[in-house]
Amino acid sequence: MKNNILNFDVLKEEISPDNVLEIAEILAFTETRYLIGHIGTRMQKIFADLLTDIKHKNETNHVFSDGYDLVQEGALFLCEHYGKHVNDVLGYNKKGKQITVRIACMKKMTKLINRKFSDYQRSISVEDLTPANEPSIEIKEEVEQDYALADKIVQSLNLTDNMRVALECRMSGLSYPEIGRILARAQSTVFEYFIKMRQRYTTIYG
Repeated sequence: MKNNILNFDVLKEEISPDNVLEIAEILAFTETRYLIGHIGTRMQKIFADLLTDIKHKNETNHVFSDGYDLVQEGALFLCEHYGKHVNDVLGYNKKGKQITVRIACMKKMTKLINRKFSDYQRSISVEDLTPANEPSIEIKEEVEQDYALADKIVQSLNLTDNMRVALECRMSGLSYPEIGRILARAQSTVFEYFIKMRQRYTTIYG
């Protein structure tokens, strides 16, 4: 994926009217890709449709898919937080875990996905469902726990801004050359980032 489609570097900027839609697209991309592992083929289609929407959004005759609803939902939430960064802390959950702008925005998207899958589930006859193929919508708490754990690990590594963006990009499936173009760094430099991150991780967690 080329960086003119998704520019992860924007995640380091303050949220503003100029970049709010672009940030929402990246967060929707990240969230849907992550949820493929929990929901499966239906989420794969939403993910693929979303990428098509992002790529062709400026074309006059393009018809947006339901996947782009996630972008709009995220953008509406982010509009309430102009001047902040996606990693700014908004509060804490009942377990004392930080809730950042990024996590809160993704939770909004997850709720919308839950509603969509609830509608889908109601449209299928109960007799046609089995435990193997029944749509699963109980993902909110699991997603929250996974994000909290991941954020805790990332914070413990004391990453630079470039390392953090590189990690986000890699988790979203981008290659080293693609990450290098996003960060305006050589591929060898990006590779060194991940060597340092692995070394720090090994030192802390063994």
